[in-house]
Amino acid sequence: MTEPLLRAENLVKEFTVSGNGILGRTGRFRAVDDVSLEVAEGETLALVGESGSGKSTTARLIARLIDTTSGTIEFAGRAVHALTGKALHAFRSEVQVVFQDPYSSLNPKHTVERIVTAPLVYQRRPIPGGARAYTGALMERVGLNPDHATRFPAQFSGGQAQRIGIARALAVAPKLIIADEAVSALDVSVQAQVINLLRELQDEEGFSCLFIAHDLAVVRQIATRVAVMNSGRIVETGERDQVFGEPRHDYTRRLLAAVPRIRPEWDEARRRNEQARLDRERAVAEQ
Repeated sequence: MTEPLLRAENLVKEFTVSGNGILGRTGRFRAVDDVSLEVAEGETLALVGESGSGKSTTARLIARLIDTTSGTIEFAGRAVHALTGKALHAFRSEVQVVFQDPYSSLNPKHTVERIVTAPLVYQRRPIPGGARAYTGALMERVGLNPDHATRFPAQFSGGQAQRIGIARALAVAPKLIIADEAVSALDVSVQAQVINLLRELQDEEGFSCLFIAHDLAVVRQIATRVAVMNSGRIVETGERDQVFGEPRHDYTRRLLAAVPRIRPEWDEARRRNEQARLDRERAVAEQ
């Protein structure tokens, strides 16, 4: 069996919480509680759940933007949780993050050219063909006008700004892209465009994707597998069609029940699976 590109086991992240009131006591809050997940090469694992479920904290642990309280993270055979110095520096070129709000994650004082080439500069790597040509080529790949490389983030729409964020992530040819609620701030029509772009780029480049989202309609469009998170724990993991068609956990069923009925095929799939389950139980009872 092929080893996964990413394997996280028993991740725990605790934060110190300042107390309120007269006593002013402090305590520990466990945002991520014994989380384990895997991402294979070339696949998209969607990590879904309500706000506050621990999804984004898990993503930041995997990207080593914050350190774990305990647990292990292996990436391409290396113990990421133990990396320091130059080894950690090199790891950051292999895992890139596309954040939720493009305007807050793009420096408003920098041109697109400087933003897109920043990862290469940080890694002290040469820029093939020069900054202008390299930026222009990446802008074309994400559907933007290469002549706009000298513009600033505020001169772009939200969808265009998020494409710049994707271009920046692609600049160092990462093995894994973490999309942390990357389309939740966009209009529905723009969401579809960005999702399609990510899928096309993934087909071309072969990178893996950890897609963080709370919108199940979006997840269904892009995910290979789905992990459902609630109160810091993963309560269900499975293939996309299994999770949407025959969810095993009550929390997953509640999430699906809350989705607006704009996709009747989901209800039909659940109805067929529920009927199949009843038929199996009836057949066993009659034996």
